[in-house]
Amino acid sequence: MAYDLVIRGGTVLDGTGAPRLRADVGISGGTVVTIGPIAERGVEEIDADGLFVAPGFIDGHAHFDAQIFWDSLGNCSSLHGVTTTIMGNCGFTIAPSPAAAKDLAIRSIERAEDISRDDMLVGVPWTWRTYADYLDAVDQLPKGINFAGYVGHSALRCFVMGERAYTDQATPEEIAAMRAEVASALRAGAIGFSTSRIAQHRTVDDGPVASYVASWEEVEALAGVLGDLDMGVFQLAGDITNPTLQEELTNIALTIKRPVHLACVFVEARPEAFRSGLAFLDNVAALGGRAIGQVHVRELQNVIGFRVGLPYDRLPQWQQLRSLPLSDQRAALLDPQSRAALVDEALHGPYVTTNVTAEVQARLPDYENLRALFSSTERNPSVAELARQRDTTPPDVLIDLSLEADFDRYFTQPFANQNHDAIEEILRHPHTVIAQSDSGAHVSQIMDSSIPTYFLAHWVREQKRFTWEEGISMLTSRPAAAFGLTGRGLLQEGSVADLVVFDPDAIGPKLPSAQSDLPAGGTRLVQEATGIRASVVSGQVLLDNGVFTAARSGQLIRSNQ
Repeated sequence: MAYDLVIRGGTVLDGTGAPRLRADVGISGGTVVTIGPIAERGVEEIDADGLFVAPGFIDGHAHFDAQIFWDSLGNCSSLHGVTTTIMGNCGFTIAPSPAAAKDLAIRSIERAEDISRDDMLVGVPWTWRTYADYLDAVDQLPKGINFAGYVGHSALRCFVMGERAYTDQATPEEIAAMRAEVASALRAGAIGFSTSRIAQHRTVDDGPVASYVASWEEVEALAGVLGDLDMGVFQLAGDITNPTLQEELTNIALTIKRPVHLACVFVEARPEAFRSGLAFLDNVAALGGRAIGQVHVRELQNVIGFRVGLPYDRLPQWQQLRSLPLSDQRAALLDPQSRAALVDEALHGPYVTTNVTAEVQARLPDYENLRALFSSTERNPSVAELARQRDTTPPDVLIDLSLEADFDRYFTQPFANQNHDAIEEILRHPHTVIAQSDSGAHVSQIMDSSIPTYFLAHWVREQKRFTWEEGISMLTSRPAAAFGLTGRGLLQEGSVADLVVFDPDAIGPKLPSAQSDLPAGGTRLVQEATGIRASVVSGQVLLDNGVFTAARSGQLIRSNQ
C-alpha cells in the first residue's frame, strides 16, 4: 500500500481510553488506513520513537467567527494540538447579518468578547447575509484546522429585528422569522444554536447584549427548532447553579431531545454551589435528557501586564502614562517623583469597577490573588507575598518585575475555579466535557487556548490524577461525542487523520507573550507549547516541531454531512 504519511514507532493512544500500544500509523488520502507494523516507506515520515501518537484535540468552546478571516491557523489553539474547534458560542456570531447592518452584530461582540470593532471592520470581508452564506464563506477559506459553528442568538435577533433587538421583545412574526433562519442554518451545517443569559455580557454602551433582552419563550422557540429537525446542540451561557434556569433547561432538554451545554465552574463566594450544577446534569440524565457541563482545567483568570492591560489603566494619572509608548512609560516609572505619584494612585484609586469579569482594566486588584507568572503549570507567588518579602508595596512589585523583564512579565488574577479539588470533582463527572478555552475572544485579557497542554502537563504528568489514556480520551473522543462530531476524536483505522504527536515528558504550555498583529494593529496574547512534535490535519502535517507548515487541509465541519 502507498502511504502519504507514516508515523513510525510511536506509542498510540486511540482516544477510547484503551491501553496504549506501540505501533506505526499509516495515512493515505486524509484517512488512517493502518495501525501496526508498516514495512513500506511513506511519502512523508515522522519518527515517533519515544513519543505518544493521539487523536487531535478538540476545542469545544471558541470564538473564531471573525478571526478565521485573518488567521487561517486557528491560533493559539492550533499551537496546543487542537485540530478541531467549535466557534459561535454564547450567542456571539457575525452572522446572520448583511454588511449594511454589521455594526448591530458587532455591538454584541465587541465588549462582551473583547474583539475589537476596528479589527473586525478591517479583517472581515462581510460578504454574506444569512448564516448559510457565512458557512459558505468559511468553507472557501484556507484553514489549518477544522472549524464548526453555532448560529448565534444576538446576531440572529439583530438580523430580524434591527435596532429593536437591543430593547424590545420580539413579535410572534419576528420569532417565526428567527426560527426559519435557525432552521436554514442547521440545514446548511450549523452545529447548533447558542445564546447568552448572563448579565455581565454587555455592549460598549453598557447595555445588555441582544440575546439577553429576549424572553425565555423566545429562547424556547428557537431551541425548539433543534428538536423539530432532530439535529444540533443547544449551547447557553448562564448560571448552572440557578434553580430557575435549571428547571427551564431541564424542560428544554426533555422537549427537544437534543444536548444542552453550559459552563460549570467553582465560584469561591459560593463554594458548594457547583455541586448543584452537577446534580442538575445528573437529574436531566435520569429523566432521559442530555445536559453537559463545559468545564475548565484550572483557574479562570485574567492576564494583565504593561503590554496588554493593567487594573490601573482607568486611573487618571495612569491613563496619561498608558497613552505613551512603552519607552516613555519606562522613563516615567524610573523617575522617583513620577513613580511615587503613580504608586500612590495605584494604592488608593479612585477605581471605577464593573461586573464584566474579563475586563481587567476595571477590576480592583486583589494582590493576595494577583500572581506573578513565572511558571505556566505550577503555583506562582502572589504580588502580596513578593511585596512582603521585598518590604515594599504591591504596585512597586508589579512595576519592578515588569521593568526587569522589559515589560514582558505577566500577572494573573483568578475569578473562578480557585479550588483544585473542586476542579477535579467537576472534571471527573460523567456529564462534563473539557470545553472552555474561549479562543478567539478576550484576546488581550485571557489565554486559555493552552487548556489541552496544561491539562496533560499538570493533571496527568505532574499530579498523576488521570492516566494518559484517560487524559487523551477527555480531550478527544469525549468532546467528539458531546458535540456529535462523527469520525473525530479517535485514532483507529478508517478514522479521519487528525492527529497529534507529542513527548509526554515535555508537553505543556509556555509562558504567554503579546503581539500587536491584529488587522487594525490591536494587541493579542500569544502562548506557545512545548513537547509537540507534530500535528496532522486531514492527513497533512500542520505543525512541525513548533513551526507551521504551508498545509491548509482543515475543513468546515457541517453537521449535516
